Amino acid sequence: MKGHKLLYGASALMVLGFFIHLAIDYYQYLNSFTSAPFWLWIVADAVLWLLPALIAFIAGFVAKKKLMKKENRK
Repeated sequence: MKGHKLLYGASALMVLGFFIHLAIDYYQYLNSFTSAPFWLWIVADAVLWLLPALIAFIAGFVAKKKLMKKENRK
């Protein structure tokens, strides 16, 4: 398997993990017990899940471009 496909797959799994974690947080969130607003939980989850997903996606894109350049030289 090529490296860029692995990075794209990892990125997709992290995005899926974000939505699953967000759904779990939504059902566990109680406004009376939590002083932080829910949108702040979304931002924290986005930093934990979507930022690494974006980094993996960009790394996969760069790896694919390098692979294409390498194949075009042959």
